[in-house]
Amino acid sequence: MSKYLTVILLAFLAFSSAARASDDDWRVAKSTTQVTYSLDLDVWSDVHVGEVIPNKAWLSTGPRGRLQLTRGVETISLQPNTLASITTSGFFTRKTEILQQAGALDLEIEKRSQPHTTVQTPFLAAVVKGTIFHVTVGKRKASVTVDRGLVQVTSFSSGQRSDVGPNQSATVDRKLGLTVMGAVMPSIVTVAKSLPRLPAIDEPKAAKATPTADDKPGVGVGSSGNSAKSNSGNGNNGGGSGNGNNSSGNGNGNGGGSGNGNSGNGNGNGGGNGNGNNGNGNGNGGASGSGNSGNGNGNGNNGNGKGNNK
Repeated sequence: MSKYLTVILLAFLAFSSAARASDDDWRVAKSTTQVTYSLDLDVWSDVHVGEVIPNKAWLSTGPRGRLQLTRGVETISLQPNTLASITTSGFFTRKTEILQQAGALDLEIEKRSQPHTTVQTPFLAAVVKGTIFHVTVGKRKASVTVDRGLVQVTSFSSGQRSDVGPNQSATVDRKLGLTVMGAVMPSIVTVAKSLPRLPAIDEPKAAKATPTADDKPGVGVGSSGNSAKSNSGNGNNGGGSGNGNNSSGNGNGNGGGSGNGNSGNGNGNGGGNGNGNNGNGNGNGGASGSGNSGNGNGNGNNGNGKGNNK
């Protein structure tokens, strides 16, 4: 008899686990472009309507991105420029923790007897039993506005706490601490100071310009008779559009032709090619010349080439 009871119990637990996993899933109800998710903040995937968001995944919306997730009667909506993650834990008692680093969330949470959902920001923590509320996170402060229910808001840095109800709001500023607003002002109590779970996103710094060829050691670009210089050599071109590239003393120039030099100078004009190694080789007018540890010269109708040992 006990054997059969064990089998039945195991089957019940497996069914309950599968049902619970399904109940814990956040599914995409609405999504625009510029919405992605990641499990490691490195590789990001596009979000599509109908799919399940993996537990603990980070969600990101761009300037025009919007996302709505549903789980039973609960919904979480991410507004543009929002970065947040959602983690569900517990077997018999489900708890949800949301880490919101930036942007705005609109939440409708199922009402229960015990607090079961927490929103952690760089400035405050919001704990709810069941409510409709909004959380906005900026670079220096975060705020909570309640439409229905009750939200407990705690300021990490100032050690303050307030229960915020319908038509009330609380703001935690990095310097000013916790302030509250409403037709009936919520009370503020003192609690122990604590550290946030995640850092604030600082003011954006001026973007560093993408390095050009001139910014890289030994690389130069020249055109239309301009010259580009490297550590040990020059690439010059004229008579048209051309490029000179050099690394550790290499120079290339094109003006209908090219000249290459290593540890020396390379000049190309007209329609010829010249190549040199440890020297210079120049070719013009469809002719070519090469030199190795010496000089190579090639002459044609339309160009000149010179090579010098250095």
